[in-house]
Amino acid sequence: MNGKRIVSLFGWFVLMAAFLYACCRYVFPFKEQLQMFQATSQYATETLGRAGGLALYLSEFVAQFYVVLWTGPFVTALLLTIITFLTTRILWQINRRDDLPLLACLPCLALLFLHIDYDYYEQGTFAYLFLLLFLWLYVSLKSCKLRLFYGIFAIPVLYGIAGPVVHLFALCAWLFELLTGGKNRYPAAMYVIVAGLCALAGLHGGFSRNLSAAFFPDDYCNPLRLASGIYYAWWALPVVMLLSFALRKRWKAPVSWKGKTVWEGMQWLIVLLLAYQSLTHSEKWYDQESMKQDYSIRMGQWEQVIAEFNQEHLSKRRMCGLNLALAHQGQLSERLFDYPQQGIETLMLRWDQSVYTAQLHSDLYYCMGIISASQKFAFEALVSSHPSGNPRMLKRLVETNLIMGAYATAEKYIRLLENTWYYREWATAQRRFLYQDKKVEQDKILGLKRRCWQAEVAAGKFYSNPVGSLMELLPVCPDNQAGLAYLTAFLLLNKDSKMYGELVETLYRTPAWREMTTCQQEAVVIYRPNDLRFWLEHGVSIKVRNQAIRFMQEVQQLSRSGQNPARALAAEYGKTYWYYYMFNTAEK
Repeated sequence: MNGKRIVSLFGWFVLMAAFLYACCRYVFPFKEQLQMFQATSQYATETLGRAGGLALYLSEFVAQFYVVLWTGPFVTALLLTIITFLTTRILWQINRRDDLPLLACLPCLALLFLHIDYDYYEQGTFAYLFLLLFLWLYVSLKSCKLRLFYGIFAIPVLYGIAGPVVHLFALCAWLFELLTGGKNRYPAAMYVIVAGLCALAGLHGGFSRNLSAAFFPDDYCNPLRLASGIYYAWWALPVVMLLSFALRKRWKAPVSWKGKTVWEGMQWLIVLLLAYQSLTHSEKWYDQESMKQDYSIRMGQWEQVIAEFNQEHLSKRRMCGLNLALAHQGQLSERLFDYPQQGIETLMLRWDQSVYTAQLHSDLYYCMGIISASQKFAFEALVSSHPSGNPRMLKRLVETNLIMGAYATAEKYIRLLENTWYYREWATAQRRFLYQDKKVEQDKILGLKRRCWQAEVAAGKFYSNPVGSLMELLPVCPDNQAGLAYLTAFLLLNKDSKMYGELVETLYRTPAWREMTTCQQEAVVIYRPNDLRFWLEHGVSIKVRNQAIRFMQEVQQLSRSGQNPARALAAEYGKTYWYYYMFNTAEK
C-alpha cells in the first residue's frame, strides 16, 4: 500500500474519531449499559455457541469499555477504517485504480450512521468486518478451482462466527465472478444455496433465534426495533462493486497530478456532504442531548444535569431527568416552575414497555422511596436488554435486594457484576452489607430506603401509581423528603387542587412536612382562593398572600380590557403555580 493511501486512511480515522467524540460520544455508554461482557468460561461458551457468536463476543468485549467516554469513538473509528481498507483491496481486484475513495467509503459511511443508533449492536460491524476479510481472501485467490473450494467451505465458517452476514458474502462472491468473467460465474451461484442451507440448519439446531435473524440483519439490532438504515450498509458493498466495474469499462482516470487532485478532492467532498446530510436528517441524531443527560444521571452528576439543561432541546424525557436531578439535590419543590413543565409526564413518562423507559422509571421510583416499583422496573429493563445482562440495572437489583433483606439474591447479582471490568470494584464493596442488617440500616442511603420499604410492607398495599403509594408511605416514613417533593409535584402538575388540599390538611406541620416552598404555598391559594385565614394557618407567607391578591386583580383587569392575560403576565408571573394552573394546557 502506497504512502498516499496510508495518509488518506489515517486522516479518515482521525476525522471519524474526532467527529464521534465531539458530537456522539454519549451514545456509546448508552449502549454499553444494555449488554454485559463477563470474563467467565460459561459466558464464552454460551456466546460462542450461537450463530455469529464470535462477532457478538468481540462486540461485547469492546463495549464494556464504552463507559469511558473516549473509548467508543476511538474503537469505532478504528473498526470503520479497517473496513474502508478492506473495501479498497476488494475493489482493487475489480478495477485496478487507487483514485476512487468515494466508493471505498460508502459501506463505511452506512455503518457510521448506524453507530449513532442505540438500537444497533456493534456485533453487526464485527460481522461486516469478518465478511470483508473472508471476501478479500476470496478475491485474492488466482485459481478458479481454489476460489470455488474456498467459497463453499468458508460459508459455514463465516455463518458460525458472524451470523446472517454470510448471505451478503455469498452474493458478493458470486457477483465478483460475474464481473470478472471467471470460470466460476455459473458454479458460484451455489454459494447462495449453501448460505441458505447453513441458515436453515442453524435455525433448526437452535443457533439462530428465528427465521429473520437467520437470514436478515435483525440479529444485529434491538429485537423490538430494527435499526434504520441497516439495509443500506448491506447493499452498499455490492453497489460499489458494480460501480467500480462500470468505471473500469466506461471512464478513464485523470492523468495529470492536478487532475487527480481535483478528482479525488471532489470525491472526499461528496463523502463529507453525504455524512453531514445523513447524520443531520437521522432521528437518532437529535437524541444526543438525552443520552448525555442519561450518562450524567447514571454517574450521579446531578449538578451537571441541572447546569447543562438546555431548553432549546426540550422533551418530556429530558424534563423527567431534570426533575430527578432537582429531587436528588433537594430542589424539586423550590424550582419546579423555573422550568417549562408540561403535565405529569415531565415527572414520569407513560409506560411504553421499552428498556429505556424502564430504566428511567426504576431511577424515579428509587428516588421516591417506592422500592418495590423500582425493583420491578429494574427487572423489566434487565430482561429487555441483551441476554448477557444490563449492568446498570443489576446494580439497582443489588441495592433493592439489600434494602429488602434478600441477601442471597443480592449476592447472586454481586457475583455477576464481579465478573465485569468496570463494575467489579463497586460490586465487591457491596459485600459488606450482605447478611448485615445493622450496616444496611446505618448506611445513609440504604438505611433511608429500608425505612421506606418497611413502611411499604407495613401498609400492605402496592399501588400501581406513585401518588397512591406516596400518600400511604409518607406519614409512616417522614424523612423521605424526595417522596414528598414528588407527591406534591404530581398533584400540582395534574392540577388536582382537591387532593392537594386534603394532603395539606392532614400532613402539613407533621414531621413529614414541616415547611412549604413558594409553589406549594401558591397551590394552597388555589385550593381555597377566598379564605385568607386558611392561607395563613397552612403555611402561606405574607409575601405570597400579597402577590396572590395582586395576581387575581391583574387577571380580572386584563380580562375586562380584552387583553390576553397569559401573554401580559408571563414576564412577572410565568414561574408561579398560578400561571401554570390558569394558562398551561398540557394534558393531565
